[in-house]
Amino acid sequence: MKTKYRGYEIEVKREKCLAGYDLLYFTIYRISDGYECLCSFEDSSEKVRDKIKQLKERVDNEHLEDDPWLEKEENHGFNNHMEV
Repeated sequence: MKTKYRGYEIEVKREKCLAGYDLLYFTIYRISDGYECLCSFEDSSEKVRDKIKQLKERVDNEHLEDDPWLEKEENHGFNNHMEV
């Protein structure tokens, strides 16, 4: 199921994974530039509509922050330093 919300496209779908059981896959893309804000999956029995509601709340919460989706943060929040 896809929906548009506040300038974002949210998609949630339940599909079989390579191991043969169902997973819940979800993405959030910013429509203006195609930026992938979130892309993930979970082993969950949560309903697709409930996950969409949760992701809409996530969009709202991100916009309360100074740096939605950690775009300004160096390395987008990932620590790429290697220990020797």
